[in-house]
Amino acid sequence: MKKGIRFYNTIYFRLLVIFGVVFSLFITITGIVFVKMYSRNIIQDYAEQLTTDAKRIADNVEEYSLAEEDSAYLNYIDAVESILDSQMVDVWIMPDRKSVNKLKPKYCNVKMKYKDLSSGMKKVIQQAYKNDEPRGNQSYDEIYDAELIRAAAPVHDAGGMISGTVLLNGIAESRVQMIDNCKKIVIISMLISWIASFILALFFARQISAPISKIRQTAVELAKGRYSVKTGINSDSEMGELGHTIDMLSDKLAENEHIRDELEQSRMDFFANVSHELRTPITVIRGYVESIVDGYVTDADKINYSLRRMLKECSGMERLVGDLLTLSKMQNPDFEIEKEPVSVVQIFEDVIRSAKVLSEKKGIRINFAADDQYCFMLGDYDRLRQMFMVIMDNAIKFSYENSVVDVNIEIDEKMHISIRDHGVGIKASVLPNIFEKFYKSKLQMNETGSGLGLMIAKSIAIKHGGDIIVESIEGQGSEFIFEFDMIEPPED
Repeated sequence: MKKGIRFYNTIYFRLLVIFGVVFSLFITITGIVFVKMYSRNIIQDYAEQLTTDAKRIADNVEEYSLAEEDSAYLNYIDAVESILDSQMVDVWIMPDRKSVNKLKPKYCNVKMKYKDLSSGMKKVIQQAYKNDEPRGNQSYDEIYDAELIRAAAPVHDAGGMISGTVLLNGIAESRVQMIDNCKKIVIISMLISWIASFILALFFARQISAPISKIRQTAVELAKGRYSVKTGINSDSEMGELGHTIDMLSDKLAENEHIRDELEQSRMDFFANVSHELRTPITVIRGYVESIVDGYVTDADKINYSLRRMLKECSGMERLVGDLLTLSKMQNPDFEIEKEPVSVVQIFEDVIRSAKVLSEKKGIRINFAADDQYCFMLGDYDRLRQMFMVIMDNAIKFSYENSVVDVNIEIDEKMHISIRDHGVGIKASVLPNIFEKFYKSKLQMNETGSGLGLMIAKSIAIKHGGDIIVESIEGQGSEFIFEFDMIEPPED
């Protein structure tokens, strides 16, 4: 963990808190809702039971009173009171205060006046009268000084009018005890669920934060330049895709570092080669100048010879600097060649005319053949001429005297240009290196070369969307093959 980051600021801790709070809220709300529903159902079921009992007792009281079966009624009431008393329920049978034919006192077991009843009792009685259906309610009762669950049912006379009331007062203590027991069970269950949710929160928080932590550690290592490090995350989730992306980034950074090292080494080699190439002519020029200035060379012919050698070395350095500038342009990714339709046949006619002086000195004949007299492509005339001239110059330079250089242009889907000489050829071991900077043949016929010509030619070919392929057999000659896209000849 990064120094200075406190635990409560970590993703792991925050996820743990979020999961813990969510699970805890869910468990708490679920527990509260369950207890409320259970309590409601317990009270409601008890009230419905009392209501049913009150209706049944009222029907029986009505039947006994109308039949005036007094002895049987007393036995019935004693049995009912005994049964309900065991259930902590009191049976109150009272006359209706407003009825003309009130229930006779001998059928009533309570002499309490209506005005002395508790508000809860009055309410349940009025509700029973109003709807002509048994009803029940729950509230604190002042008479009993306890929580009651009440139910009432009307008793009717022979004319069907209300003559009295059966009121059941049930002590809610047993039901409250059941609810309390339920609450204890729910609380214990909630505690167990909280512990389980905390464990789950630890697991889920770890599952999410561990890959993030691993990605962060990998990013830190990448920032330190350790590009070989990997996240090691294997998952089909978004986190797995992120880890895979970081791994791809590390590969790209490692690849870029390798390329950078190669470029740095190439730059160092370039400066070393340039220094080497310039040191020799400068040393030669300095030697001739010092000889003349110090008076060691006084003969006019020797002075002229020294001046000619110095001029030759200066020309070589000028050519080297020119080649370096050209190569720098060709290898610059932002350098764009201005292209226009050019005739490759016309370019080769120009190249062959320029090479004729050198070829005639060695008695070399240049054969030129083309499938089409136009052979147009998009390109820069001067750059293409420079490219073909480099290859033509090398072909003549490395050809045997009185031999032939063949130039052929063939057309199919693309334009294929071949320049073949019949000379010393190139060794297979050095063939892959001929397009490198400052690569020079050790042969005497190449003593004036800068070692940049072939690389310039390849760079020009690439800038024109083409490439150069070389085939060579030592002692038999070399063939340079170009491939470019063609265009239709422009209309006059």
